[in-house]
Amino acid sequence: MFVFFLIFVALPLAEIYALIKVGSWLGVFPTIALLLLVSAVGAVMVKREGLRVLRRMQEQVVAGNMPSNEILDGVCLLLAGLLLVVPGFVTDVVGLLLLLPPFRLLLRSGLRRRNGKKIRVVATYSGRIVDNGRVHDVHGTFDNRGHVTPPKEIEP
Repeated sequence: MFVFFLIFVALPLAEIYALIKVGSWLGVFPTIALLLLVSAVGAVMVKREGLRVLRRMQEQVVAGNMPSNEILDGVCLLLAGLLLVVPGFVTDVVGLLLLLPPFRLLLRSGLRRRNGKKIRVVATYSGRIVDNGRVHDVHGTFDNRGHVTPPKEIEP
């Protein structure tokens, strides 16, 4: 409930306040030009960072690793792009912060500390193994909390 209050009440009030302050300091047309300039520069930066994250993600997949950091970076860049499109200085500042790799690193480490023990990964697998011309169907599960069911052969 508090998050919705922040998004739908506090954020618009902060944006209006910032627009009035900057508009009274710079004037109307320079303020509008500054908003458009920040949005354009932000779009270019989101594209550049997005391609960099995509390249790192592909490298992780080729190496056989889960690209979890890159996925979170991609979500941050998506949010940054959204915030930079929304007119306003407060959202632009947050969007520009999300574009900075050191800020995303701090955000990732904070999320891991906060949610690391809450995340549970359970995977099931099944497939066929050919051993000396004999085909075996196998299945099993993996749980990151230590509950592992080893593969068992399924009789045909």
